[in-house]
Amino acid sequence: MRSMPERVSFPKFWHRKRRSLGVALGSGGAKGLAHLGALQAMSEEGIEFDVYAGTSAGSIVGALCACGYTPKDIVELLLRMGYGGAAVSSMLKGSLEPMQPVLDDVFGGREIQDLKKPFCAIATDASDGGEVVLREGNAARAVLASSSIPPLFRGIDWEGKRLVDGAFCNAIPGDAARKLGADIVIGIALSPVQSYRESVFVTSAGEQKILEQSGFAACDVLLEPDLSQYGAADIQMSMRMYDIGYACAQESMQKILRAVGRARAQRV
Repeated sequence: MRSMPERVSFPKFWHRKRRSLGVALGSGGAKGLAHLGALQAMSEEGIEFDVYAGTSAGSIVGALCACGYTPKDIVELLLRMGYGGAAVSSMLKGSLEPMQPVLDDVFGGREIQDLKKPFCAIATDASDGGEVVLREGNAARAVLASSSIPPLFRGIDWEGKRLVDGAFCNAIPGDAARKLGADIVIGIALSPVQSYRESVFVTSAGEQKILEQSGFAACDVLLEPDLSQYGAADIQMSMRMYDIGYACAQESMQKILRAVGRARAQRV
């Protein structure tokens, strides 16, 4: 009679579920350079995100990161593109549509689902103020829809809907990052979080609605760089805002590392 093989005991960590890190990048126009400063500070600590969710300016940064660009790459790219002039030109035209070929080139014409890492952009349905989470489709067009804040810009047509800036319905999409699979979420708010709890939205039919949002509540750590001296159109101060974002992340690094450490302890 054959003897039974000796039972093998595997280390406990072999059975642990791998937990992923997500980042929720908030809206804020030109203040979005603070995202890059904060992400650079975290990158220098070896923090890499698995999942990106973004609204408005945050959607552009998030999509570029999900495409494989580093924060430094993105700063150089924006400077090379002369994005400040492009933004002013778009404002004069009242539409972000002319930016699509430029962004398509940057993204290599990719669809969201073909980016290197999971990503979603948040937009608002102009007809009723409803949240639209863009997880598929042309990446360039998705971030433009997420960034088309009225009345500066007309909305973007998307599958029979007119979409506008996602800041009205979910300015810091921590909940969207979790739905993409993130177990630990770091959020970055470019304006005080309290200002996002309620927003006034006027539908395409002229109806005024109060939209309540709580996506930021899903973040384990929420960074709030002090950008109170700057506005969404202060393009000329972009690098100053980058520095503020970098300093904010550095000041909160121990808290971030503690949160990230909970995720790293579960990695296989």
